[in-house]
Amino acid sequence: MSQQTVCSELSTSFAQVWTSLTADLQERIIRLMAQLALNLVVSQSNWPGKECSHDLIDQHKQDSARTS
Repeated sequence: MSQQTVCSELSTSFAQVWTSLTADLQERIIRLMAQLALNLVVSQSNWPGKECSHDLIDQHKQDSARTS
């Protein structure tokens, strides 16, 4: 029972956490989420243009390297 009490006392909304982050951290999180989504789509893709998707990932990595 004490663990449930601790968890409810520590609960913080996503909005509270997000607004406390710097703009740089927010941007990095958005980029990471986009990369995760792209990787998921590519990994589950069975369409013939899958090779093109790998090109997109390579381009995304190059773009990320330039902005980091």
